[in-house]
Amino acid sequence: MNQKTVFFDLDGTLLGTRNGRRFQIPPSALRALRRLRENGHRIAVCSGRQETFIHKFFPGLFRSFVALNGAHVVYEGKTVLNRVLTPEQIRRLIAHFQPFGCRFVFVGRLHGWTYHVPPQLYPRMEEIYGLPGYLIPRWEPEQIQAGTMDFIFETEEEYDRCAGAFTGGLIINRHPGGLTSDLSFPDWNKAKGIEAFLRCSGIPKEDTIAFGDGYNDLPMMDAVGYAVAMGNAVDEIKQKADYVTAPIFEDGIEKGLKHLGLL
Repeated sequence: MNQKTVFFDLDGTLLGTRNGRRFQIPPSALRALRRLRENGHRIAVCSGRQETFIHKFFPGLFRSFVALNGAHVVYEGKTVLNRVLTPEQIRRLIAHFQPFGCRFVFVGRLHGWTYHVPPQLYPRMEEIYGLPGYLIPRWEPEQIQAGTMDFIFETEEEYDRCAGAFTGGLIINRHPGGLTSDLSFPDWNKAKGIEAFLRCSGIPKEDTIAFGDGYNDLPMMDAVGYAVAMGNAVDEIKQKADYVTAPIFEDGIEKGLKHLGLL
C-alpha cells in the first residue's frame, strides 16, 4: 500500500467534551495515531484551531497541519503558507458584520482580537480556546495578525439576528453546545489549505484521507481522496463522506482506520 496522508479535524473528531470535561482525547484515538505513524503513514491535523493549541494538546505528535481553517499550513515542521488578514480586510469585515450586531474574534496563531465581546464572557472563552491570556480586547487593525474569525452566539436569537451576514460562500461552523463558532471564507478554507499542503509536498490527492465532523469540514471532504465522517458528525458531512465511522467516544478513529486497512 502507498503511504497515506491522513488529515484529522480536532474538535468532535480527535477531542471533545465528556462528563463535563473539555478537550478529552479518547485513548483509542491516540493509540491509533501512533500505530498509523508506525505503519509508515503520515498524520496531519486539519482544524480551525491554531498551532499553539495543537502542540499543547498533542505534544510531539504532529509535525504537519492545516490550521486556522486553511490559513496556516505546516509540512513536516516547515511553514508553507501563512495567510494573514490585512488591515484593509479587517476594516471591510468589520463593516460587513457590524450592521448585524455580530460579536467576533479575529483568530491568530498566538492571540485573538475581540470585537464587541463583553468582559464577563472572557473566562468562558479563555476556557474554550484552552490558551490562557489569548484574548486581546483593545487593538488597532494594524496590530492584528489573524488568519480567520470566530463568532460569539450566547442565544439562538442572537444567531438568528446574525445569520444573514453569512452569505457569498461564508461558512459558519457552530460548535455543539458551545459559545463560539468558526468561519471559513469561500477562497480561504480547509480545502485551500490542503491544496497548498499537497503542492508543497508532492503528495497526490488519491493518497490522502480526511476524518471530520463539522460544517467547516465540508470543503475538506472534497480536497482528499477518501473522506470519513465521524458517527457524531452533522448530517451534511455524513452525506458527503465515503464512509461513516463510529462516534468519537466509541473508538471512531480507530474503527475507521481499521476499516481502511491502515491499522
